[in-house]
Amino acid sequence: MCLWKNWWVAYASIAASIALVPSSTWAWEADPTAAAARGDGSSSVEVVVQQGAAGEPATTANASSDEPASSPEPTPDRPAEVAIPAPEGTAEVSDESPLTPPADSAATPAQAAGPTADATSDQPGTLADPPGTLADPPLKPVPDPRSAGIVPTETASFNGITPGVSSLNELQDAWGPPKEVANRNAQLMHLYSIEPFERVEVSFVKDRVSAIVIRLDRAFPADLVAEKLELSDIQPVLVSDELGHVLGESFPERGVLFAFEPSETAGTASMNVVQIILEPVSPEAFVLRAETHMDSRPNRSIHDLEQAIELDPENARAHWLRARLLAVGGDSQAALDACAEAIRRSPEDAQYRLTRAQILGQLERFDEAIVEAEQALATSTTRPHVKAQVVCLLGDLLSSQPEPDYHRAIQYHMEAVKTADPLAVSRHPAVRIAAKEVLIDAHLGAGHDIAWGPWEGKDKAVPRWLDQAATVAKDLTDAEGLSVEPQFRVATRALAALVGMRGKLEPDRWAEEALRVGQQLVAATPGSPQQDQLRWDLGMALYDAVQICQMRGDHEKALTYGKRAIAYLEPEAASEQASLADTYLLGRLYFRMGAIHAVGKQDHAAAIYWFEKAIPVFQQSADHLAQTEFGRLGETYVSMGVSFWESEQQDRAVRLTQRGVELMEQAVQGGAMERSALEIPYTNLATMARHLGKSDEADQYLLEAKRHKQATLR
Repeated sequence: MCLWKNWWVAYASIAASIALVPSSTWAWEADPTAAAARGDGSSSVEVVVQQGAAGEPATTANASSDEPASSPEPTPDRPAEVAIPAPEGTAEVSDESPLTPPADSAATPAQAAGPTADATSDQPGTLADPPGTLADPPLKPVPDPRSAGIVPTETASFNGITPGVSSLNELQDAWGPPKEVANRNAQLMHLYSIEPFERVEVSFVKDRVSAIVIRLDRAFPADLVAEKLELSDIQPVLVSDELGHVLGESFPERGVLFAFEPSETAGTASMNVVQIILEPVSPEAFVLRAETHMDSRPNRSIHDLEQAIELDPENARAHWLRARLLAVGGDSQAALDACAEAIRRSPEDAQYRLTRAQILGQLERFDEAIVEAEQALATSTTRPHVKAQVVCLLGDLLSSQPEPDYHRAIQYHMEAVKTADPLAVSRHPAVRIAAKEVLIDAHLGAGHDIAWGPWEGKDKAVPRWLDQAATVAKDLTDAEGLSVEPQFRVATRALAALVGMRGKLEPDRWAEEALRVGQQLVAATPGSPQQDQLRWDLGMALYDAVQICQMRGDHEKALTYGKRAIAYLEPEAASEQASLADTYLLGRLYFRMGAIHAVGKQDHAAAIYWFEKAIPVFQQSADHLAQTEFGRLGETYVSMGVSFWESEQQDRAVRLTQRGVELMEQAVQGGAMERSALEIPYTNLATMARHLGKSDEADQYLLEAKRHKQATLR
């Protein structure tokens, strides 16, 4: 495609001069962080702590007290409480000072190094201190507000010369001899004057044109230049230096780069073009644009990455970013495959193994995830912000596995705070924002560890950790100009942590914050997959609030939060993208709403309304559940049977109870449930049979109940 349009008129002498930037000197971002631009410093697929149904319990038919119909899962074993470990150098911890995050670390990270783990035998392996200086990160992407559709890829030409195609001889045949010949950084450069441009620089690699730089004698608005060069249909991507200063913008499909004049206002781009640079179409430009827009336009970013891989199948970063997008889109196996491609091409890049570990964690393949994370840790020593992410992830994995190790998890989370804290004042926006993201997640992780673990004084310690996370999240919005998404993350994960407190802390602050910020985010992403995910996440956060209120005995508030949660979850569960697991979670919420009416308010008629909504969901999901879930679902059926019995729907009550017993028997046979759990269901069936005049059946059920009780006693 020829860019030459004779639309410029003669101007005064050149007003600005920017150094030539041939293709061989562009340093494209090789670190995680398009963060300074797109508001996501984590550069990772985040491993989410279990929420909602993770705290969902089973209810048995004899529940008649004012206790909630459930207790959170995984249910703490309620061991003898132990003292919360103190930060390094602290002799002891009193009730007034349980495990406490550093008071200043979240707001002013340089003022405190953060809590550190005691040097005990179960401490994570010794981690190297962050280097005293950081190498300047290379260029990073900055979002551009314009958007356009997909256009064909074709390197732009100028006056019949195409970078990457035309030879030195072809250039001289077309343009004649140059005004000047020079070697710049061991690279041949020819200088021409081509009306109306006084200075056109052509660079070569092995006698082939590698770049053409057209210097303008004064600056022009970028939109005007793009329009005149017929680039308006292409989505450009802004390019900044390591300090976040925008240098120009790239048009990937044409290999065109605009270089901007310096801005008169710090922190903003001038958007005025002083150079036009033509290079061969390259994969790096597509990768840059994909990373810039991967949150706001994931499908387009996938296309860009596929284009980059087609241009260069060995581009490890393109495979890695594609893995992250596939993971967010729910295609976990394809994401793992893409991660493997990235690791194969660059095995020493810790980011790639970090992402693979995160995906494995989301798939609950915790042993594999921990091994991958440990390998990432071993290769991250020279990149402290990545090291902090890996250490934080190890804490998340240890606290999320089937048998959580909260003691080790909190050691890792505290070490992540220590590592990230000094980086949170880095002059490099990408590193600084990544560090603040880690501080948020590590404080949330520590709060979760304490809330669910066997610690003393947790009712005082947990709020402090959550408050510190909230402070850093607000700083990301106020000081860094990012979105409110980190504040939403804090609110939702705070509610998940409070479920582990078994009702000792009220949820209103975090529930209202989740609603306030979540509704902002939902409104800002109309009709997008992100909006669907946000609605689901908000609904699950409110589901956690339901559980907390139920455990506190605040049934009316629990029902209020439950109805709001259902309003967000129902449309998403009914969509084509919803999985059976999503639908099952909604069914659990329906059941919980009914259980609150039945147990908390002794209103079985109201309970049946919700049970009637839950039963079809459970019937649809049963064949797809893991055997470990059969016991809980069986107890759910038994519990619902009680309300139907009390509402004079006796046949329905019997069928539900029998179905519950079937599921619980399967759980017992699979080793997922104690045999003693069947005593109450069989006793209920005996009571029902005797009331219906079926004495022989009643006697058989009583024998079964007795057999299961005796099996436990033996």
